[in-house]
Amino acid sequence: MATLFKKQYTKPIPDGAQIIARTVKGESKQFAQWTDRRGKKRTAELTANGKRIKAEATTWTAKYRDGEGMVCEVATGCRQKDAANAVLSDLLKRAEHVKSNILSPEQDRIADHAAVPITDHIEAFLEYQRRKGTHPDRVQHYDTKLNETAATCHFRTLRDLSVDRLESWLGEQRTSERKMGAAVYNGYRESWLAFGNWCIGKRVNGKQTHFNGEKRLLTNPFDGMAKLDEESERRRRARALTDAELTRLLDAARRRPLEHAMTVYRGPNKGKLLAKVPDERKAKLIALGNERALIYKTAVLTGLRLNELRTLECRDLSLGDLGFIRLRHSNEKSRKGSTLPLRSDLVTELREWIADKQPGDRVFVVPDGLLRIMDRDLKAAGIPKKDADGCVVHVHALRHSFASHLSKAGVAPRIAQAAMRHSNIRLTMGTYTDERLLDTAEAIETLSMFRSAAIPNESEDSDDETKPRKLAPMLAPNSVQDSKNSQSESFSDQTDDDAENDANTKKPHKTLGIAGFLGVGDTELESVTSTMSTWRSNQLS
Repeated sequence: MATLFKKQYTKPIPDGAQIIARTVKGESKQFAQWTDRRGKKRTAELTANGKRIKAEATTWTAKYRDGEGMVCEVATGCRQKDAANAVLSDLLKRAEHVKSNILSPEQDRIADHAAVPITDHIEAFLEYQRRKGTHPDRVQHYDTKLNETAATCHFRTLRDLSVDRLESWLGEQRTSERKMGAAVYNGYRESWLAFGNWCIGKRVNGKQTHFNGEKRLLTNPFDGMAKLDEESERRRRARALTDAELTRLLDAARRRPLEHAMTVYRGPNKGKLLAKVPDERKAKLIALGNERALIYKTAVLTGLRLNELRTLECRDLSLGDLGFIRLRHSNEKSRKGSTLPLRSDLVTELREWIADKQPGDRVFVVPDGLLRIMDRDLKAAGIPKKDADGCVVHVHALRHSFASHLSKAGVAPRIAQAAMRHSNIRLTMGTYTDERLLDTAEAIETLSMFRSAAIPNESEDSDDETKPRKLAPMLAPNSVQDSKNSQSESFSDQTDDDAENDANTKKPHKTLGIAGFLGVGDTELESVTSTMSTWRSNQLS
């Protein structure tokens, strides 16, 4: 039988309350008597142990059996019993609809969420993301985007959610003074799409997806919302640095702290390096310059992101014969925990740099204003911040440089993708590879079609040392072909004898030479391909 009642609860005895005894229905009971802040005398019965008082809720609770026969208690939120009875009647009507198959049990449960404020649903969604281990920055992104839009689009409950209203508001932001770009637009779209998927019970755990979560909506109102093309509206395109520019940048970063301190800024000697610097401070400035250059070098030879560099600890480095970095799950953007190979000369420099540090110490002290510092280093090195095409050099451009030089060195696209830790090879080959660094003219010369028999093929007659290197895989990557190439060529398992025979019969593959980074040979880098292959077979297979 459906009933209405007020829930009982206990609370501490008010300060200054007087304990009295009363007889109720022939039974002696203890009560607390006190005067509240309004001067009104109040009386409440004590609990059995006499340490707290009993209190009654001010609103009514409905108790009934739902359409599936389960006993439910629902807070009506009503202080008046007549109003609470109306709520109970609606609940009983829904239960009858479920029993008669007018409503499904799932629709009945969804109806319970219909009147709940949207802010409560958003907070529950954010709490789910925190429990799942989503990065705090991503949770904050959801929080900002969802709450801002809910307020401006007047989304008060789940019933108010509308893709038309959201698209209309976002369209206004793109044409207003805000000039919202495609990336920001897609950020709002992605936030509401994720929220809508959560509301329909969709749960994602790694590569596994199910719809067994609590359902608050039958369908996602934002499903199918169009995504804008970010590439066509990219306002700040990164430019990869050339070998010579990287050399000048590292040299400027090394010299600039000390030169800045020694520069005279007033008087007849203005601009000259004549200022006296104490030996102790000079040593610190030299160390600062070396650290800054090593930060740049590590970034461009590993592809580490800024926050990954900032949070890198000495215990994350393995600096043996085959050096590598083991990124912790908490510090990597993808939260996977990757292993990155290190070139031998970088291993030596890092080993010397952390010699006096503890395992839990940060490898580098990366300042918050690194972008401004890098701008000054670029100016000192004579490297333009922005080129004629509008592409700019910034801290993340070092990661673009890493990808571009891998392609320039002839590294297979699939290996470059693994080195960049990208889930999509298009991101590696398209967004992060600067095609201006690739020698397309040399690649075209390798084509053999339509050559006349009377015209000697210079590439065939010339000495092996002058033959152009084939770059075709890097200029026209194909996802299927790349996968095959990477498995058959780069990841083949060879015995020591096979490897030695190959070394004696095949010409070594020329790799990216970044002047100033030389660790082996006269002018070439250590073979990036062999390094990546070793890392791939050991770490990823």
